[in-house]
Amino acid sequence: MPHLDEEAYLRERVNPQLDWLSRASRRNKGGFVRSRLISILLGALITVLSPYAGQTDGLRRWIPLTLQLAGAGVAVSGSLLALNRNQENWVRYRSLEEALKREKMLFLTGSTELYSDSDAFSRFVERAEAIMQQEQSSWFQLASNKEGNTRVPPSKPDGNPERLNPAPSALQPGPGKATGADPG
Repeated sequence: MPHLDEEAYLRERVNPQLDWLSRASRRNKGGFVRSRLISILLGALITVLSPYAGQTDGLRRWIPLTLQLAGAGVAVSGSLLALNRNQENWVRYRSLEEALKREKMLFLTGSTELYSDSDAFSRFVERAEAIMQQEQSSWFQLASNKEGNTRVPPSKPDGNPERLNPAPSALQPGPGKATGADPG
């Protein structure tokens, strides 16, 4: 398998990932804002119309049905927001995008000791892949656990829960590796 050079790696791996994270962040932010706005507007409508709920003359006969539909709309909007986790995804995608952009800029400018020697590209690839792996790990965890992060660890034969060790932080060096510049 051919090795990617710096330009090809940035063009074929990092830049598409940055674009995807940006789009996903915008999409989730939009979903979050729309859901919250719908809930706020329907809640306000309920507040304004509820004093007239007992009046059934003329157009006011539609008020009870309108109140019921508005209440259902608030419930559905809130449920979709909880189900889709738009705010959580928006923040996570934006954070990953910013972390990846930061690494890219530090690498391209060579402005830290970490990226100022002949191993700079391989170090950048390791750190960029670790950042991108955070998103893949999140999706794997959600896919393998239908109820989000509430999974109970399986028990060992001795009855004690098994410790599920989290993956090491993307920005922490492994054993025996130099830390270079402060990543935070």
